[in-house]
Amino acid sequence: MKKLLNLTPFILLVFAIFSGFIIYKAAYFAKDYHFSSLAQSFVHGDLFLSPVNLPPGDFVDYRGKQYLFFGPMPSILLMPFVLFFGRDFPQITLSIFSIIIIYLAIFKLCRKFEFKSTDSIYLSNFFVFGTVLYFVGIVNISAYLVQAVATMFVVLSLLEYFGKKRWFLIGLLTAGAFATRATLFLICLFFLIEVLRQRKTINISRTLTLFLIPIVFTALVLGIYNFRRFHSFLDTGYTRNVTVLSESNYNNKLGWFNPIHIPANLYALLIMSPEPVKRENVTFALEFPFVKASGMGMAIWFTSPLFVYLIASRRKAYTLSALIAIAFLLMPSLFYFGIGTSQYGYRYALDFIPLLFLLLLPAFGKTLPNFAKILIVGGMIFNTLYMLSIWDIYPLFNIGDYLKF
Repeated sequence: MKKLLNLTPFILLVFAIFSGFIIYKAAYFAKDYHFSSLAQSFVHGDLFLSPVNLPPGDFVDYRGKQYLFFGPMPSILLMPFVLFFGRDFPQITLSIFSIIIIYLAIFKLCRKFEFKSTDSIYLSNFFVFGTVLYFVGIVNISAYLVQAVATMFVVLSLLEYFGKKRWFLIGLLTAGAFATRATLFLICLFFLIEVLRQRKTINISRTLTLFLIPIVFTALVLGIYNFRRFHSFLDTGYTRNVTVLSESNYNNKLGWFNPIHIPANLYALLIMSPEPVKRENVTFALEFPFVKASGMGMAIWFTSPLFVYLIASRRKAYTLSALIAIAFLLMPSLFYFGIGTSQYGYRYALDFIPLLFLLLLPAFGKTLPNFAKILIVGGMIFNTLYMLSIWDIYPLFNIGDYLKF
């Protein structure tokens, strides 16, 4: 029995990978190539997209040229591959690579927190497959890729902080997250507060210098990048998104960032439940598969039930730093107009889920209780079964259709 329990996390890993393959095939209708296209432009010394075969949306049209408002880091990472394989190199390769790196990094991080190898695999399974990360990692939509890559940088920066603490590398990884997703500049708060907390035991001026050099340099480069495109150091082009501007009923009519959006975002993050799949032509009866996820979002307790253990978490030295950083990282999402329409769970939570995971770990001591393992298993199964239900697709319920090559 003990051997079977020890094998369970490995069985879960195989199940998740197999499910991911099926989900990827079922979601093949999403074939974005924004970052591969921009990488090709970078290779040719341009900052704008080629007018030939423009992506179907999510770009900026400014003075007759088309630009991406996403951070440039994914395209920079793709440049060697696009140079060798051409613009058709699939950008989702970068997402998949990111979630593999995240899995390994979370495993190492859990080992540093003195969890056993088996429990560390459980927790790695949870972080990658038991949160909204898996959805953004295997569905080829450019806005999702940004979050997968940015999360990789954040997780690696946390691993370095709880490991060798090479502050220049921490700053470099933080800058990578910032250059991928602008709001993740706020992750700096966690590290800055941690530096101040340890000011009596470290050389604070040297530490801050090492940490801030790559971040300040990246901010300057991004400012010049923006200025070259939009004649403003701070304008990323985000509010010029042609997809949003072409619609008359989007929430941005109430403001791109406005407190009026806070209640809806909090509802999507903390309350929104799965929707019933109702039979037609009757008052109220359900039909298989009985529930589905709303594309507007779904509360974090449904996609990641293990987070209920946060109520049992214990204070650690880094707790206050993480809480403050989470509060600031949450703000842009709460004020943001784009609550959903095509997201599984509340995907913007990925901005702070790595820090939330840090707060979660002390709830277990150094050993995962059996109920926590059950929550991980249940959450992973629920996610893989219903991940594409926002588009009324349930690939694992008719798996035979997706095993054909």
